[in-house]
Amino acid sequence: MKRIANSPLKILGLLTVIFGLLGVLTFSYFFFVGIYLVGIGLLIYLIDFLTLKLLKAKKKYWITQSIFATAYLILAFVTYMKWQEHNYLIFPKDFKGQAGIIFGIEGYPELPKTKFWKKTINIPADGIIITSTKVEDIPNSIRFAYSDNSKVEYQDINWEPNFEIDCIVCDSKIKSWIFQVDKESSTVKEIMTSLCNEIAANQKSSFYKSENSVVWSDNKGKYLWLQNKNLTSLPDGLGKLNIYKAILTGNDLKEIPEQIFEINSLEDLILAVNPIKEFPCNLSRLKRLKSISVAETGIKEINCDLSQLASLEHFDIARNGLTKFPDQIKTIPNLNWLSLNSNQFSDLSFIDSRLKKLETLYLYTNKVKSISNETRFLGNLKELLIFDNQIENIPDNIADLKNLEKLEIWDNPIKSISPKIAELTKLKSIRLDDDFLTQTDKDNLKKWLPNCEINYQTRSEKKNAL
Repeated sequence: MKRIANSPLKILGLLTVIFGLLGVLTFSYFFFVGIYLVGIGLLIYLIDFLTLKLLKAKKKYWITQSIFATAYLILAFVTYMKWQEHNYLIFPKDFKGQAGIIFGIEGYPELPKTKFWKKTINIPADGIIITSTKVEDIPNSIRFAYSDNSKVEYQDINWEPNFEIDCIVCDSKIKSWIFQVDKESSTVKEIMTSLCNEIAANQKSSFYKSENSVVWSDNKGKYLWLQNKNLTSLPDGLGKLNIYKAILTGNDLKEIPEQIFEINSLEDLILAVNPIKEFPCNLSRLKRLKSISVAETGIKEINCDLSQLASLEHFDIARNGLTKFPDQIKTIPNLNWLSLNSNQFSDLSFIDSRLKKLETLYLYTNKVKSISNETRFLGNLKELLIFDNQIENIPDNIADLKNLEKLEIWDNPIKSISPKIAELTKLKSIRLDDDFLTQTDKDNLKKWLPNCEINYQTRSEKKNAL
């Protein structure tokens, strides 16, 4: 034991290796820290070996040992304290709502200096701090406190680091840290949007510039890509954008932002996966609108006249848990594409002559039990996706779909197929399950549909694979 710990450097090296091995044995984040410490410990042993070989005079040897040991201890202390560096955020007593620090706005005060590895930041009563300090210039860890020193329940404070808003009509963006305490609010995000408006008007300036534009292009033209940004509002000036599509999927919008109505060229509006409860009744302001998606929102009914939406052709209201079809959709005069997938429809009774222009109908992942005679109203249908339901038979009235080109009816326990399917002379492809079909059934289907691509899957095998 004396040989491995008979000098200050050897003692420090041994302790460092031991701490490193303990880190390695945790098999967690500290695994890599442990490997690093073991390497440092072995390096200290190497330095000790070199001092012993190179310094023959005992006095010089011990002086060098003392210098290296002291330097290592100081470096270890500074490194540990740097690792512990943090922002100490003090909230007002009983604060509830949204608080935030908005970074990099020119002309605003800097955040307080870091003292002894702690940056103390007092959150004001309104919860908003706007600073010229950049987020990269402060520690990236935080600790919370209340001004009256009451206990902080960390699970009650939701920290959203590095929230950004692109100002869209100029090349600036704004960064922030947002803290949600107890109740939902969007105060900080609204202020960031207002700052974007001032930046676009050259009244304020941000140190941050957009690395990637949110206006993209494809073969149809330019479109706005704002998916999964957690936005609650949009900046002004969108009317300057000559875009045909706006993708606003996966945000926190509770209604269509007023700025969207400034875009006269807009044809395609995607509002899916937003907490929108009421259908926007002012869509007629978008004179060129051809397609809208309100999938996976909170919309359960539509209480407005849609008959003025003459340009609208595509309507997506999937994944909304609907049990009753909103009749107002039938008033859209030129509707030819309708998505109702992943709802709770149990039959086709909602279909009537007002949907006769439909060419595409998505009804998959519902609870439909049969293909009933409402098919007589779907003579123009070209594509029917009705898989993942509870349909057991393809009935005689399937022949009503005389223009059908594609039929996806797999993930249904199909037990019989009517010979009338032979009247679907335009059918190019069909996919269905074969769990309950005999070889004779398959041979007949091939005979009835000689020019159609027929694809089978075995439902039981698929479920076993899952």
